[in-house]
Amino acid sequence: MANPDPKPAHERIIALDALRVIAAFIVLAQHFRLVFELHWPEWLRKGLFDSKAAVMLFFVLSGYVLALSLGSNAPTFIAYVKFGVRRIFRLYPVYWAALLLAFMVLWAVQQTGAGQVTGLPVWFLDAPGPQLKQWFLQSTLIAPGMKSDFDLPTVWTLMTEAKVSIVFPFLAWVILRSRPSLACAVVAVLVLGSHWLDKHIIGTAAFLGMFALGTLLCRVPNTFWTRLNNAVWWLLLLLALALYSAISWRYIMPSIWLGYYLCGLGSLILIAGTIHWPLMRSALTKLQNILRVDLSYSIYILHYPVLVALKKLAGTGIATSPVLAFILAVAVTVGLGLLLHHTLEKPAIELGRLLTRSRSASKA
Repeated sequence: MANPDPKPAHERIIALDALRVIAAFIVLAQHFRLVFELHWPEWLRKGLFDSKAAVMLFFVLSGYVLALSLGSNAPTFIAYVKFGVRRIFRLYPVYWAALLLAFMVLWAVQQTGAGQVTGLPVWFLDAPGPQLKQWFLQSTLIAPGMKSDFDLPTVWTLMTEAKVSIVFPFLAWVILRSRPSLACAVVAVLVLGSHWLDKHIIGTAAFLGMFALGTLLCRVPNTFWTRLNNAVWWLLLLLALALYSAISWRYIMPSIWLGYYLCGLGSLILIAGTIHWPLMRSALTKLQNILRVDLSYSIYILHYPVLVALKKLAGTGIATSPVLAFILAVAVTVGLGLLLHHTLEKPAIELGRLLTRSRSASKA
């Protein structure tokens, strides 16, 4: 393991966008099954199609991408503030739009009978009144008293991302600048100590190891990957899929965190293959070129209120066919995602970059 050899800041690995979109669609599909109370065979619910596995992939991938954006420079107050500003403009605008959509949909369902959503319900549906204080807390993602099961089942992952972002620059600095042995030791402590962190600190801290795994990937030199031939990559892919699928059996393991982190290791190999294996990178790049824009975040955060709205319509005789309902769910979610991408998400990200651009870069 050598010093990090990150890609230039302007280079975007669009194959990773395709990997994120696939994971987001898996979450959408599993939540569709729950909301519409469908009985799918076990092989369509577990393993590669486990929605929790997709979330672990998101966390590991965030660690890798965020570490690349930070580089290996020592953290300064200015750099820390700039990182925070970019994360706020990345996470919050689309989330606030999803929160508004969720309020409108869930409020309508609450007024006409929350029993219409018995699969994957949220706490607000059974709450008395509008619960405006809790909606305000939801808008912060980090405020004490915010309930993770209040309005959006996916919000707990955003809470994790937002809270981890507070300490991530320091974690990345330690992993990227320390001796390889120390960097590996830090990651090992976070991974092996996840159960203890969950019991004695907070559940969010137990996921730090996921982000650390992604950060550690930045330390592996490109020359290591270029020496691997297709046969080795295929074996690594099989190993990755086996580890990734292990999360579905987390409840029968000595600790659920063993299942989580086996999945994290599988995710790490999948991400490495997406970046460094020409065959896998080419296939995912072609897929992303069809999609043209990264809709993973929008799909992930918008799909639940869309599903609940369609479930409500199903009660009136509209979209009663599960196949038709699923097609409508995907179409509406993607349509809303495209709208928000061009009107809110992309402008917000660009504004965040503009506000944090260095003076020298601005002059150049």
